Amino acid sequence: MPEPQRGDVRRDGRRDQQGMAARYRVAEDLTRLVAEAADYSANHPEAAELGGWWWTPEPALEPPAEPAMRVGEGREAAVLALFCLEPHSGDGVPDVPGVVEAPYLLVTERSRGLAKHPEQVAFPGGALEAFDHGPGAAALREAHEEIGLDPARVGVIGLLPPAPVPISGFMVTPVVGVTEDPGLLTPQAGEVEAVIRVPVRRLVDPANRTTSVIRRHGTTHRAPAFVVDGTLIWGFTGILLDRILSRLGWEEPWDQEASVDPREYQPLF
Repeated sequence: MPEPQRGDVRRDGRRDQQGMAARYRVAEDLTRLVAEAADYSANHPEAAELGGWWWTPEPALEPPAEPAMRVGEGREAAVLALFCLEPHSGDGVPDVPGVVEAPYLLVTERSRGLAKHPEQVAFPGGALEAFDHGPGAAALREAHEEIGLDPARVGVIGLLPPAPVPISGFMVTPVVGVTEDPGLLTPQAGEVEAVIRVPVRRLVDPANRTTSVIRRHGTTHRAPAFVVDGTLIWGFTGILLDRILSRLGWEEPWDQEASVDPREYQPLF
């Protein structure tokens, strides 16, 4: 993946040029990802509409015999995978302790008081409403409601194929976007506990990769996961991140025998 840019207090011309090149490569890679996803959907429409792009390490070319959800079963939803291209620092000085290196992703920690999935990490997003002009508009609206993100700051690159979430009854379309600076973000009271900025470099670091393992009702469920600075990203969001990083070509080899029980990090059942 492109080298992270942490800025320079002097802001000399060379560092500016390096930063511009890195930002361009991130946007270029994301544009390629969206184009490849569109080609997949065009060439394998039946598999794509059932989530075939997501549920196996490589996109499925044929629809599954027993799909997790059938077309029309779930309510449509959208999430925003927003790549931020400038380093973030609370006091505006780039090279100080606490700076978040770019590129980084915005995710949220769900409120502890929620009845469903409390404390879990997720992309901003939610269900499409009748007034939304498609998944892109829904993802931006939900991000504005959940974390105060100004839609005008986001450049939407495009959509990825839908991903079914049977446990919630949603068919989710990930929306890929970029921003130089997301601006001031404010978590929605009662819905979002915190906004988390996760550097892509930390996500692809093999030391932060693991497999979530849940044993329930005699069945073992395994899925890709990430543990970054004590924050567990797993479940649906973990799968999306794993596939996005892999399809971008940014993934590094990691120990897929390493595992974690999500109940060590948050309440589940």
